[in-house]
Amino acid sequence: MSIRYQAPAASAATICASSAVPVPRPLAHAVAGALLVLAFGLPAAQPAWAQASTGSAAAHAYRIPAGPLDATLDRFAREARITLAYDAASLRGLQSAGLNGSYTVDAALAALLSGSGMSAVRLAEGDYTVRAGGVTPAAAPASTSLPTVIVKDRAEAETALTPVVGNVARISRVGTKTDTSLKETPQAISVITRDQLDAQGVESLAEGLRYTPGVVTQYGNTDLRYDWLTVRGFVPGRYLDGLRLPFGSRGYAQPRIEPFGLERIEVLKGPSSLLYGQAAPGGLVNMVSKRPTTETVREVELQYGNNNRKQLAVDLGGQFDEHSDLSYRLVALGRKSDTSYDYVSEERTYFAPSLTWRPNASTQFTLLAQYQKIDSKGGGGAPVLPANGTLYTSVYPALSRSTFAGEPNYDRFSNEQYFVGYEFEHRFNDDWSVRQNLRVGEVNTETRRVQAFCLSAASCNPSSLQRYAWAFPETSRMWTIDNQLQGKFSLGATRHTLLLGADYSSESSHYEESSLSVLAGSFNAYAPVYGRYSGTVPPVATRIQQDRDQFGLYLQDQIRLDRWTLVAGGRYDWADTDTLTTTSTTRTPVRQRDSAFTGRLGLLYSFDNGITPYVSYSTSFQPTIGVSRTSDPFKPTKGKQTEAGVKYQPDGSRTMVTLSTYEMTQQNVTTPDPLNTNFSVQTGEVRVRGVELEGKVQIDKGLDLIASYAYTDSKIMKANTSGGVNTTGNRLAFVPQNQASAWLDYTVQDAALAGLGGGFGARYLGESFGDNANLYHTPGVTLFDAALRYDFGKTNAQLKGLRIALNASNIFNKTYVAACLSAAGCYYGDGRSVYLTLKYGW
Repeated sequence: MSIRYQAPAASAATICASSAVPVPRPLAHAVAGALLVLAFGLPAAQPAWAQASTGSAAAHAYRIPAGPLDATLDRFAREARITLAYDAASLRGLQSAGLNGSYTVDAALAALLSGSGMSAVRLAEGDYTVRAGGVTPAAAPASTSLPTVIVKDRAEAETALTPVVGNVARISRVGTKTDTSLKETPQAISVITRDQLDAQGVESLAEGLRYTPGVVTQYGNTDLRYDWLTVRGFVPGRYLDGLRLPFGSRGYAQPRIEPFGLERIEVLKGPSSLLYGQAAPGGLVNMVSKRPTTETVREVELQYGNNNRKQLAVDLGGQFDEHSDLSYRLVALGRKSDTSYDYVSEERTYFAPSLTWRPNASTQFTLLAQYQKIDSKGGGGAPVLPANGTLYTSVYPALSRSTFAGEPNYDRFSNEQYFVGYEFEHRFNDDWSVRQNLRVGEVNTETRRVQAFCLSAASCNPSSLQRYAWAFPETSRMWTIDNQLQGKFSLGATRHTLLLGADYSSESSHYEESSLSVLAGSFNAYAPVYGRYSGTVPPVATRIQQDRDQFGLYLQDQIRLDRWTLVAGGRYDWADTDTLTTTSTTRTPVRQRDSAFTGRLGLLYSFDNGITPYVSYSTSFQPTIGVSRTSDPFKPTKGKQTEAGVKYQPDGSRTMVTLSTYEMTQQNVTTPDPLNTNFSVQTGEVRVRGVELEGKVQIDKGLDLIASYAYTDSKIMKANTSGGVNTTGNRLAFVPQNQASAWLDYTVQDAALAGLGGGFGARYLGESFGDNANLYHTPGVTLFDAALRYDFGKTNAQLKGLRIALNASNIFNKTYVAACLSAAGCYYGDGRSVYLTLKYGW
């Protein structure tokens, strides 16, 4: 079998992968050139067909360590941006000494292949092929042409946006906004690939992060509305394709991103304001959408599961025709499902089309859009229950996990969201490029719930609860743009990757909260009786209109000197927030004008064996909404982190291990004002220290392990007393001290059972508190997950493309309390879920 390795983001000197030089498209090139001149004031790069003759003549610096020959050739093809074809079987077991210096393409290939008995031949089209024999590239006749089989099953080079084969990603943009090796990024990053999402049967963002150290799902993946998370103790910023997602003034106008439409999930841990602006110090979560691809994608999925779950999904993509410069992707899904909780159900529709235009090898424009509608009866998530009967069962019997404390005819949640945007990239030459990413979107949510409450913790009897009805719809509209100029150059012995950027975001949100309408009579959660509320939405009591704008300028340089890499950068932000709060008796406007400088400094050393130790220091800022007792607007909170660690990822392997230790603090945290506890002052401080270990290892062919451990020591360092309670010295809510998980996946290698595989996982979440006062202690829990799958095409060619998978989470159906915020604010974790998925691809 032969493999054609083509760098997908080819330089202007690279010929497209075809049997002949592409036919020029003068009109398309003229339009693209005019747009570039207008947008950037710079001359447009020549199209690939006009520059083909210059590609192999220029010398460039390379540092490619020794390793398996196929891996070194793949990496060189990616860096040199050439199309390289070779017979994978003929290279098996061969090694390369690598490269370290400046080479032309021909000379580099000769050096990489030296001593292997193989040689590279440059074809008439400018492509290269590797074959046995001693012919050097320079000696190869120009007309040489060898037949090549193009393998279209994910044979393209891995980039930060393309699919990853297996569980181990090698490249990401989330830590640097450049396509950088994960092991050469001096900060802890976790990447959950599409293959891992599929193997574990992931159906939500929260589920996708179950095996990621330092990440906690606050309500145990029971909320159909949102994915509530903490990363290293703080609520993370959420991004889609590198751009911030809406949040709203109260956090209810958040989108819920459908994981079926994602290529990967990335978690950047620690302060990240250098590249992303305002953010909590714990980190951020970035989701990467499925994109158009030149490879054909044809897949339909049928799913059925417990709780009457039914789902139909399709994923289609490819080029419009063999010679087209347009490619597309269409991802769509429909779902109906009940839940583990009485009267709580979900209906979801998801539709995500995208289109990529590549007028030449130097320019790419991708249009991305998505629409989603969620309609959930029962309020959209696990019912809120009292601590007595859930967390505490010595006096009151345990309530059933299915207990519903709301009103079936009133409780409801709906979410309608859309996003439309584009990604534009143009390479002026091999070293300089520009990118512009833009997105506009809107999220409309409406939540109506009947909720239990207690007059006091001591009198909170599950058989005689009080209840109230309320509603809190929120709408958010947001547009954001990120402009980047990237350049690579050398200064003396150092090589630089420079990134200059400017981004802007604007979000306008409107929140309404009704008055609380107390229901007559008491409610017995052990023997519920419904129908005691008319279903009328209570009148609005509070309105909040908030407009937030942020503009930031950032500069980052990745400096390489031999085996050393220094990542340094700084950013300055201007953040404006206008908030108008209106009640029946008051109208309170608050105008805040904040600015801040943030940065990062990281240093790492790369050994040939794949070991990369690193240290880093980074900072963050986050505007704080509100005013003090003296009507002074609050200042932004400030975060800082020191991190040290080591990463291990041998070139060409499917292994990635990261060990990190860190300490971060957040200052200017609000705490009750000792002179009037109805107000707050910014004298609070919190600190989080921790150690995290994450490993993704291919133990043997077909046998993969994902394992992690996190120790997190969170502490409130400064706080004032309120209501006789002082939280100084307490742990942060939702932050367990210990987490551990492991997932072992095996695909049978015996020919008779080819296509059979499965996995088994265990995850431990240590004890934690649901509030900063540390009054409600949630015990630790260990849960187990499993998967079984079969690919029919491995043993029957007529059934090629047909696959079946059985996924189960919490397989022993353990009942546990996921979170407890107050005497009447506890949530059971999700019960056992079992899904049977049938897929067909062609």
